[in-house]
Amino acid sequence: MKRFLIALQLLTILPVRKQFAPHELRSAVAAFPLIGALQGGLLAGVAFVANVLLDNGSSGLVSALVLVALTLTNGGFHLDGFADTVDGLAGGHNPKERLKIMGDHTTGAIGVVFVVLLLILKYSAIKAALEADGCASYALLFLFPVAGRWVMVPLSALSVYAKKSGGLGAAFCGASAETLFFASAVTFILSGILAGLGSLAVLAVLLGCIYFTARFFGKRLGGITGDVLGFVSEIGEVFFLTGLLMVIG
Repeated sequence: MKRFLIALQLLTILPVRKQFAPHELRSAVAAFPLIGALQGGLLAGVAFVANVLLDNGSSGLVSALVLVALTLTNGGFHLDGFADTVDGLAGGHNPKERLKIMGDHTTGAIGVVFVVLLLILKYSAIKAALEADGCASYALLFLFPVAGRWVMVPLSALSVYAKKSGGLGAAFCGASAETLFFASAVTFILSGILAGLGSLAVLAVLLGCIYFTARFFGKRLGGITGDVLGFVSEIGEVFFLTGLLMVIG
């Protein structure tokens, strides 16, 4: 329960105030998919209520409401990390310069542009999910935040922290095999039950992409940071939802 509350405090804006030690933060990573399930349930609930109130009206408006709900519950943390990572990769010529740019509190023009493009992709994927038949749309809305939180776990297990000075993100790196197994089991079981075997194939491909992502950031930054985790979470959501839509047709 403590791991769940720590993860809830880290990944959402919910008013949880739990004191924790650095080693507890690393083990709390195992609960990340459960936080995604909580957010996914909220998104499915928002979509259901909106469809009832609008009498199954515009899927575009419902999609926008779902996207706003997701962004608000995250507090914009992951989008901020996404923008900072894009700025660093685009503007720096070596790991030290890239990390310095990522540590700047201001967001560059290219970071803003890519955030807009990401939101357009996410909105379009959510809209397509809402147009799926029957309860499938709610299953898709429930699952993609789960995948988005899960991808941070294998990335943390495969990576070292990039900054020598340390930071909060350092406690995420080096997740144990037990942590990775628990988080992956939750994600794969939920996906298999709600979306069938095709979703497991999407997750398997996503896991392979995470391996190469860890190697990429190892070369470009010397490891990962909290911003990179946010970046990968955002990409993971879009990748999984789009892949699942392709699988189910």
